[in-house]
Amino acid sequence: DKKYTEYSRVILTLTAMGKDPADVAGYNLLLPLGDYDRVVWQGINGPIYALLALDSGGYEIPAALGATTQATRDMYLTAILNAQLADGGFSLSGNQADPDLTGMALQALAKYRDRPQVQTVVEKAITCLSKLQEDNGGYTSWDALNSESTSQVLTALCELGISHEDPRFVKNGMSLVDNILSYYSKGEGFSH
Repeated sequence: DKKYTEYSRVILTLTAMGKDPADVAGYNLLLPLGDYDRVVWQGINGPIYALLALDSGGYEIPAALGATTQATRDMYLTAILNAQLADGGFSLSGNQADPDLTGMALQALAKYRDRPQVQTVVEKAITCLSKLQEDNGGYTSWDALNSESTSQVLTALCELGISHEDPRFVKNGMSLVDNILSYYSKGEGFSH
């Protein structure tokens, strides 16, 4: 009843599987995304994941019975735009960009970048991510180099139609893909 990103993440998974999130053993998992206040309670990741989930299948936002504020896509979009930090990125807390959240925000904004205000936010966030990129082509989040942050940024670039070989995202000859591949252990898969 608190972390509505769990609904959004399951909706994303079901959509990818070709299943209907509006009918899961008789439950409509889209219903909670109609309650704006509960979705944004968790922080910026709430509206990011809600927009990603809704757009993954072009789903209408159902009426949220008992909700104080009925959600709309524009409300979620505005919440994301208003959360941009001075450095151009996004974060769960504080005033310094986190590459994970910035990548996720860009993924959610990608489908709306034809709107001038969204495009301005996207450009600032891309510049921020370019500056945050480490010399090895990867990213640090929560004081740790990790493959997940790089993967979030790569996914955002893909959504925006930006190549991983774009000069803004190649440091010392290392791209995001080069960095992700550095986490691969033969026969074991990818490490953290």
